[in-house]
Amino acid sequence: MLVTRRTLSERMTTHSPTRTGILQGFAAHRGGAAAIEFALIALPFFFVLFASIETAIVAGANVVLRNAVDHAAREVMTGQIQTRDVTAATFRSEMCADVSFLLSCDRLKIDMRTYPTFNAIPTDVSFKLGDVDDTGFCFDPGAQDTITVVRAFYAWPWVTGFLQELAEDTNGNATIFAMAAFMNEPFGTAASTRSTC
Repeated sequence: MLVTRRTLSERMTTHSPTRTGILQGFAAHRGGAAAIEFALIALPFFFVLFASIETAIVAGANVVLRNAVDHAAREVMTGQIQTRDVTAATFRSEMCADVSFLLSCDRLKIDMRTYPTFNAIPTDVSFKLGDVDDTGFCFDPGAQDTITVVRAFYAWPWVTGFLQELAEDTNGNATIFAMAAFMNEPFGTAASTRSTC
């Protein structure tokens, strides 16, 4: 006895073309189940995948910013910035050169100033209209044996919609922050004449 397989359309044509028969035939056919299951999980899967990738990129950008701040802080601490008597714009362009392969310089905000004690260093920053308020930021590398702080802020724009909604207080951006607090070494009498504080 020869048994042949019939397609869904052949089975439907041999039965009465009632609505119940068509639905029963469709429900019995399992050929497209994998495609339907994939369609159901594809959106959440790709959402989690893209959000994870973007979060990893932001973490990498934070490392890049911290390295640039550490590099700049070493130059201030050892008196190189004071000896060269650089301006705030030159200091900024040198920091931008350290981060330019991943970060855009126009979103970078830098604050460098001296404090009388380490306890006087602020542990917060004010926001204005969803962005870091840099109206009081200035440039002062300090003299020898002074406590100096270099802070840098960067507004990273989230691309993933869900992450943008989570960051609605910061206009859909992740605020990346890096700071170095240190006491300048006794490098001599060199002092910046370009301080803006």
